[in-house]
Amino acid sequence: MLALGLGLLVACSPESPPPAGKPPPEKRAAAPVDATPVPPVSVEVCGETVRYDKVPRRAVTHDVNITEMFLYLGLGDALVGYSGIRNNKNIAPQYRERLAGVPELSRQGMSLEAIVGAQADFVFAGWSYGFREGEVTPVALREFGIQSYVLTESCVRKTARARVSLEDTFEDMLNLGRIFRVEARVRALVEQQRAELRAIATALQGIEYRPRVLVYDSGTEALFTTSGRFGMPNAMIEAAGGRNIFDDVQNSWVKGSWEAVVERDPEWIVIVDYDRPDAQGKIDFLLGKPELAQVTAIRRKNFRVLEYAEATPGPRNVERTRMLATAFHPERFR
Repeated sequence: MLALGLGLLVACSPESPPPAGKPPPEKRAAAPVDATPVPPVSVEVCGETVRYDKVPRRAVTHDVNITEMFLYLGLGDALVGYSGIRNNKNIAPQYRERLAGVPELSRQGMSLEAIVGAQADFVFAGWSYGFREGEVTPVALREFGIQSYVLTESCVRKTARARVSLEDTFEDMLNLGRIFRVEARVRALVEQQRAELRAIATALQGIEYRPRVLVYDSGTEALFTTSGRFGMPNAMIEAAGGRNIFDDVQNSWVKGSWEAVVERDPEWIVIVDYDRPDAQGKIDFLLGKPELAQVTAIRRKNFRVLEYAEATPGPRNVERTRMLATAFHPERFR
């Protein structure tokens, strides 16, 4: 039955005729195969030990931050498809040319049919970053012989966690280095980022006050979306010498209330820039909301903007943490 299902999925995916007026997706060959056998490696994935017997040759990624991380690590030769990068989620300029020749499997969510049709042997995604129960999951992929790796920050949706930190992203990078057997190269990249993070920590050493910060993602009604304790912006704000006003919310991306914002009185507002309205539209909306008029960040017009890929785990987090630290504590970065 699995063989029959695989045959049906392959038959109706990339080989199907493209829509009228649209050229067929470019066929992408797998990375050159090195016949030299390699020993298996095991890494921790959401609290479980997962073994990888072979070096993946045909990888698929989902979402812009995850795809950027994969390309940042120099793994682009193995990438045979990606998904989840809508027009309003900007990929960094340095990755656009490298991604241009890779087939886009889906603009929105992940498609098991398309992944199987691409003959993938590995998928890098996360819970709510493509993986969803009842749709595409690591278990569902294994039924087709496809291994996967789950973004660590997203594991909070499946397992209890004490906190999220920038080290989670570094560990993801190192694990991918082990899985693809390029540990030395990846370790050098991670050490560069750790050195920059240490420099930020050194500059902030001994600070006596941490300004209150709101992360505003979206929403205009009574409820809106923000980052709780387990979202990457919380880790970035902490490393930048600030305090997320919703750091007591035991989740990653959550609903909040305008009343709570007024009560907790943020001194800075970090805007996550994607979708509509754009960042300036979101700022204008907040400035025009009467009940927020006396909030300190609104009165002072203290806003900073993070693109979606900068507010989610990826290679741009440390650089943007420095931007936040410079805003919160300018006297330490003159």
